[in-house]
Amino acid sequence: MKKKYKHLRDLFVCERSRTLSDEAAVEIHELLETMASNFLALYGHRIQRYYAKHSRRKLNELEPWRCSNEPF
Repeated sequence: MKKKYKHLRDLFVCERSRTLSDEAAVEIHELLETMASNFLALYGHRIQRYYAKHSRRKLNELEPWRCSNEPF
């Protein structure tokens, strides 16, 4: 995660949560699938456009997180 999202990391750690019942796990799973589906329906084209734009960059094979055309 990027630095600005570090504080959110602890929210997604499942090992600290209590065990869910099978029914609760299925309900949460279905909720998350529905949310993701709705999000992609609204913003999927923007996400694809972003990745298409950034895939054209020339990547450094030794340090793929850095772009060779970065100004700094």
